[in-house]
Amino acid sequence: MRVLLRLMTALVGALPWGALGPLGAAIGWIAGSVLRIRRQHVEASMRAAGVERAPRVARAMYRSLGASAVELLWLASGRGDATGHVAIDPASAELWRAAKARGRGVVIAASHTGNWDLAACAMARETELLVVTKRLSVRSLDRFWQGARAAQGISLADARGALTRARAVLGRGGAVAMMIDQAPASPRHAAAVEFLGRPALADRAPATFAAARGAPLVVAASRRDDAGGHVLHVLAVLVPPARPTHVWIEEATVAAARALDRFVRAHPSQWLWLHRRWKGVPVDGASGESMLAPSWQETRSSSQVVASRAD
Repeated sequence: MRVLLRLMTALVGALPWGALGPLGAAIGWIAGSVLRIRRQHVEASMRAAGVERAPRVARAMYRSLGASAVELLWLASGRGDATGHVAIDPASAELWRAAKARGRGVVIAASHTGNWDLAACAMARETELLVVTKRLSVRSLDRFWQGARAAQGISLADARGALTRARAVLGRGGAVAMMIDQAPASPRHAAAVEFLGRPALADRAPATFAAARGAPLVVAASRRDDAGGHVLHVLAVLVPPARPTHVWIEEATVAAARALDRFVRAHPSQWLWLHRRWKGVPVDGASGESMLAPSWQETRSSSQVVASRAD
């Protein structure tokens, strides 16, 4: 596997940036339409969310995913960095500067949207960035993936050992990114939300950490534009009060999930639908229905929201 990855990196590194999109689209077509990797799950999830023309959107998602993989190989080759290929939309830039200006560092509620690795690499060029990440089960692939990101200036930490390092990064005014679009490891540390049409569990960790450090929680997402570049969006900024409570943590977690839900509905091909996002939700064996309390249907967040954008 290591030799194959090195060969692929060398081959992709010899290509101009403009050739990466078509190559990635071909790889995505093989993965989604020939091998049909989790294709049934992807389309079923899209239909449950009310996405129109799910097969067409699914094909676009696989093309984008293939392009993201090729772009990561290109970065790993050392041919260049991400800064020339990622831009932040002007309104989001103002929100980001305002959040950073509070002087408490920033906790980023991140997601698998657009080319999230490329977006993180671009951000790491502008500010100190620690990404709390999960390890891949294939060790050689994990070493390659982590190494490619680290070479671009991203600091990486496993969830179990991240707390001390994350505190230090925020103390220096940096940013700590934590994913919010995966099913949490334990329901005990999760809030009940509605995400893309179905009950789901959302990890409270980003909001909890933001509350503990007094740092704004910035909900962020990225998307691939029509020209093959990438655009970063700040979807919402949630500022903890001076004395945050468990209620604020719960409401901020729900608000972050809602902001991401709106973004994915606006750009459905830009989210990684392959995830088993709705696993872990307790189900009544007799009725087959979710046993989560309907709080996600009724909650109206009282969190201090600096800004919220649908796209």
